[in-house]
Amino acid sequence: MEEEASEPVAQEDDDDDEEDSATTTPTNEPDDPKCPDRDHLIRCAAKYLDQNGNGMLDRNELDDAVASLPWYARGLLNILGSVDKMMKKCDVDGDGAIGFGSAEADMENNKETCLATCFKRRAFKGAFFPECDL
Repeated sequence: MEEEASEPVAQEDDDDDEEDSATTTPTNEPDDPKCPDRDHLIRCAAKYLDQNGNGMLDRNELDDAVASLPWYARGLLNILGSVDKMMKKCDVDGDGAIGFGSAEADMENNKETCLATCFKRRAFKGAFFPECDL
């Protein structure tokens, strides 16, 4: 009897692991060739927006990038939110910069909140680096 009781527990744990991985990554959308993936956006942000080359996008760099956009493009960024909202969603460790240079970086740990949908990734890429092909 004890063996029978332990088998369902093991199966339940396996099922929970599958559910956790499926629900914690909202970026698992159907493949859309028009949708840039997060890794692509991280490489492009590093090249085009990281002005001091420190592997992070700090608030000033994000402010400068937004300020450099034409007025009509800034309106489009309302989809993403203000700089404050973007920092809140993307700066997981709260250090005032969005890190993207390592496995511990914010962009590796904020998949549920930062640029989590195809629509937002397309808006971000289109606003800041539409020609980026890294």
